[in-house]
Amino acid sequence: MSDRFEFETWETPEAAGVSSAALLKFLDEAERAHGLIQFHSMVLLRHGKVVARFNWAPYDDRTPHTLFSLSKSFCSAAAGFAVQEGLIAWDTSVADALADEIPAGHEDALRPITLETLLCMGSGLDPASDSIPEDDTVTWARHVLSHDVQYPPMTHFHYNTLGTYLVACMLERATGTDLVSYLKPRLFDPLDIPAPAWDTSPQGVCCGGFGLYLSADSIARFGQCLLDKGKWQGLQVLPAGWVERATAKHIDNSNGQPDPDNEWAQGYGYQFWRCTEGRYRGDGMYGQLCVVNEQRDAVLAVTCATNDMGAELRLIREHLLPALDTYPGTAANQEALAARSETLAFFCPADDGTARPLPEGDYVFDTPWGGEDSMSLHMLPDRRVVITFSGQLSVELGLGRWLTTDLSVHRQAMRWLGAYGWREGKLLIDLRTPDGPNTLCGAADWDDDTLTFDGVGMEFPNGQIVFRKQNAQ
Repeated sequence: MSDRFEFETWETPEAAGVSSAALLKFLDEAERAHGLIQFHSMVLLRHGKVVARFNWAPYDDRTPHTLFSLSKSFCSAAAGFAVQEGLIAWDTSVADALADEIPAGHEDALRPITLETLLCMGSGLDPASDSIPEDDTVTWARHVLSHDVQYPPMTHFHYNTLGTYLVACMLERATGTDLVSYLKPRLFDPLDIPAPAWDTSPQGVCCGGFGLYLSADSIARFGQCLLDKGKWQGLQVLPAGWVERATAKHIDNSNGQPDPDNEWAQGYGYQFWRCTEGRYRGDGMYGQLCVVNEQRDAVLAVTCATNDMGAELRLIREHLLPALDTYPGTAANQEALAARSETLAFFCPADDGTARPLPEGDYVFDTPWGGEDSMSLHMLPDRRVVITFSGQLSVELGLGRWLTTDLSVHRQAMRWLGAYGWREGKLLIDLRTPDGPNTLCGAADWDDDTLTFDGVGMEFPNGQIVFRKQNAQ
C-alpha cells in the first residue's frame, strides 16, 4: 500500500464555502467557450483540501503535461534553494558565473546582470537575445550573451525564456547537478511529486524556462506549498522567506500604462506574475496555470489548450473564482456537479452516414511562422486514415475511435491520439496529445484543389488552415 500523500476532498463544495451551483455555471461557460479554450484538467483547492477535480477525458490530473513557461516558477524555486545553501547569491553576476560563455569585449556590459535581474525579466538584454541559435556550433548561453545590453538592469521589463535558461546554466554550475536531480530531494520528493522529465538544450542543460512535465495534481501540490509560505504538512520545504520574496512585485510590467484589469500588467516577481485582486500565478503557453489566491485561501491548477490565455483567465476570473464565498448551491446542485464531473470528455468524432471519398493526396500549407509545410492524407484498406506532416510525422486516425501513435519530435517522445468521422459530408478530425496542448480538431471540406480545415489548432489562432493540393494548376 502506497504511503504517498493524497489531498483530502471536501464532502461538498459548500463545506469549503464554495458554491456548487456556481461551479456548474462555470462548466457551462467552459463548454460554450470550447471552440476557443479547451480545458484538459483542473484541480481546485480550498483550505488545503480538494473542492473539485475536473478532467476532460482522455486527459486527467495525474498524467504529466508539458508546462511551457510554468516551468519558470520551478526554476525559481531551485534558485531559492541554491541561495539558501550558499551556493550562489541573488547578486551573482552572469559574467562571473558563466565567464567562459561571454564573448570577448562583453564582460563589462554584462557584469550588472545578476541572478535576480534575470529572474525578474529585467536584464536589459536586447529582446533579440530570446532566441535559439541557428548555428548548432554555438551554445545557447553564448548566443544569448552575445547580444547587446540595451537598458540598465531592472529599468525595463522584457518577458523572455532564454534569460531563464541562463538562470538554469548558473544554477547547474553552482549546484554541480541538473535541476531535476537538485530539486528531487528538496521539492519533488517532500511533496510526493514523481520525478519529472525536463527537456534539455543540446548542451545537456535543463531548459529552465520551459520543458518541464508535471500533472495538474503536482501543480496543485506546488501551489498549496506556495500558499502555505513554503510549508508542506507542517514542515518547511521551500526556503523560509523565499515565497514572499519570489511572488512580490520587483519590476513594473505595465509599460507605463497601468491597467487594473490586465493580468499581465500587475507586476512581476521571480518568475511569477502578480495578478488582479492580489493573486499571483505561474503560467505557461496555451493555458497552463498555477494560481494562488491568498485572500481566499485557494489554489487553482490547470492544464489546457488555448491560443487565447487572456480569454482563459477572464473565464476563470468571471465564472470560477466567484464560486468562492458566494451563494451556496442546493443538494440537487451538488448531485448534478458530482455526476457532471464524472462525464466530462472530448468525444470522438462519429459517422453520421454521409461519408464521401477521402480527398487523398499530398498538400502544402502556409505556417503561422512563415514558409510552407506539407501534409498528406491517405486511407488504408481497414479504413484507418493516416495523416503525415512534413513528410515524416505520421499519425493514425480510427473511425469513431482514437488510435495511438508514438512519435519522436525534436528528440522528444510524443504520444498522439487520432480519430475521424463524418458530419453532413464533412470530414471530422480529432488529433491530440494526452501530455500536452497539441491539437488539430475540427471539420474539413474540399474541392478539386484545396482542403479547408476549420477548428481548433494550436499555433493556428485564426482557426482555419487551407491545404493546397500539390501540383494543382
